Amino acid sequence: MFGPKSIYRLAAIILSMSGADEKFLVGAQAAEFLGVKPATLYAYASRGQIESIPGASGRERCYRLSDLIRLRQSARGVKTQKDSEPVWTGPAIKSAITELREDGHRYRGQNALELAQSGVSFEAAVELLWETGADEQVWQELEPLRMPELSSLVTPDTDCLELLKLLVVSLEMTDPVSRKLNREDIYDTARRLILTMCVSLSLRSGGIEALALSRGGNSNGSGSPRLLANILLMALGGASSNGSELEAHVNAVNFLLVLCADHELNAAALASRIAASCDASIYSCLLSALGSFSGSLSSSASRRTEDIVSASLGFRSARAWLKEYLRQNDTIPGFGSELYSEGDPRARAMLEHALKLKPGNEKLGRLVEIVDCAKEELSLLPNLDVGLAALNYALELPPGSGSTLFAVSRAAGWIAHAIEQKLYGGVIRPRARYIGKTG
Repeated sequence: MFGPKSIYRLAAIILSMSGADEKFLVGAQAAEFLGVKPATLYAYASRGQIESIPGASGRERCYRLSDLIRLRQSARGVKTQKDSEPVWTGPAIKSAITELREDGHRYRGQNALELAQSGVSFEAAVELLWETGADEQVWQELEPLRMPELSSLVTPDTDCLELLKLLVVSLEMTDPVSRKLNREDIYDTARRLILTMCVSLSLRSGGIEALALSRGGNSNGSGSPRLLANILLMALGGASSNGSELEAHVNAVNFLLVLCADHELNAAALASRIAASCDASIYSCLLSALGSFSGSLSSSASRRTEDIVSASLGFRSARAWLKEYLRQNDTIPGFGSELYSEGDPRARAMLEHALKLKPGNEKLGRLVEIVDCAKEELSLLPNLDVGLAALNYALELPPGSGSTLFAVSRAAGWIAHAIEQKLYGGVIRPRARYIGKTG
């Protein structure tokens, strides 16, 4: 057995050879090299600090040697080139929409978590983000945009995000003044656009109840002023309950919508701003954001969290599942955050809300076990995707509905960024740092 010093000397020799970047150590050697427990090694991999690949036996992971050496040097205070360079080197864009803090994010200076917990409607949160000064009642008087005929293209199996992208493209094609809207017209169109997105999701089931509700029918009888939460719950097939239970479900959807409406400048928000800086229409800005979000790294993250919960139910405990899972994988969907060192406040809040709503749900209970186990064994804390999965279980919606609710909610933020960029003016033109061959 090599000692840490022996392994370090061996690593130096290997790295001096050609092709050193492709050298790997098996898990036990990698942990000994770093002087850490295997659980800590898995945590490093889950956070993206080191890379791993499946071992030859298929029962273990192998870790890139150059990453291990860099991590060891960093722990000793030795700065490497990779350590000294920021992970994100993109443009810094001034914005007055959302501020990120360790204890939670703020919309225009107001704590988003407190807004959600106090029962502020999503419609009111949207007006705050857009800084219109309008009352939430303006939403009660809206008519959806006239939807093109899409029923022949939509089936119960149609992906919700693909449906939303198709809808936005179709709406722009039928709007003769989409590029000529003044500021007030943009707000009115944006409201109707979000309303239409909510209603369109009912096309998958062929239902018209959501459309009736959007026009004042309020066919589920809840009497809730939270129009959009009501429509979404119905459109996604979660309105089978009634009375106080239905009201609690509508409130839970509203809670999610308010909490997820914006989160500063992520990739999708940047895509929206870049399109806006080129004077694209509000439809095209939203489509740019939806296209970015629909990538597998974003849109399917909460669904992957649901998948691991389902898989874990085949084991006697979350701990037994985690032990087996980490033999083949080094990242756990729904865990780890680059922005919150103490864990994502949104995840905690959603998990707590879900437990109050459905404390006896089997999958929700197993998700809590996984959260506890990941913290104890790997020092990993849940991110937003765990929160979305938790509320999806509590609301008893179809798998993956959390991502759909998130997309509709975040549309408010993407539009806010587009409008702000249009007001600021100027084209966003990032530069590349050339790293190729020189002649």
